[in-house]
Amino acid sequence: MSRVNVRVRPATHDDIPALVQLLQHIDLTSGLFSGKPLHDPSVGHLTDRFGEVLDSDRCLLIAADEAGTVVGMLAAKADDVGAIDLTPVLHVTHLMVDPEHRRRGIGRALLAGAVHLADEQGFEHVLSTAAAGSREGNRYLARIGFAPLVVHRIASTATLRRSLGMTDVAGRMAMLRRARLVRAQRTGFAARAARREA
Repeated sequence: MSRVNVRVRPATHDDIPALVQLLQHIDLTSGLFSGKPLHDPSVGHLTDRFGEVLDSDRCLLIAADEAGTVVGMLAAKADDVGAIDLTPVLHVTHLMVDPEHRRRGIGRALLAGAVHLADEQGFEHVLSTAAAGSREGNRYLARIGFAPLVVHRIASTATLRRSLGMTDVAGRMAMLRRARLVRAQRTGFAARAARREA
């Protein structure tokens, strides 16, 4: 496919309808930066979320083609990596390109915009996030110079409770409470019966 001329710039509130349309046009469960699907893909919810992002400390960069159509986006924010010895980074997430415009250099243009943003803000490193299961996304990042840093793993608290045996502990605790209650009731009955007999 031929390269396209795109202009990369920070998004404004006027771009929100185009960003919503872009996000709804992308299958978030497959592709370069695939991950989990949206909890609420409705226009109202996405409009609110993009408004909140634009009003926060994050920067949304968009790529617009010659006609002004938004064909890609990237979110960036100042961050630190490391638990003790912190390294400031520009953390890049949600690098997304419209499926009909992929393989035309738009992702690279957005990342170049992130590099300029990092330079302006004095960051020496850019950290990018791709879903662990996205082989294509991770290969893409490796090809342009991103090295692996850490592997984040996520689990629900319910899953951890089960795998750590905490549901058994909770069940045992409930059984012990019931047993104590039954003993207390029996002791109370026995004490009342002894008083009646006396």
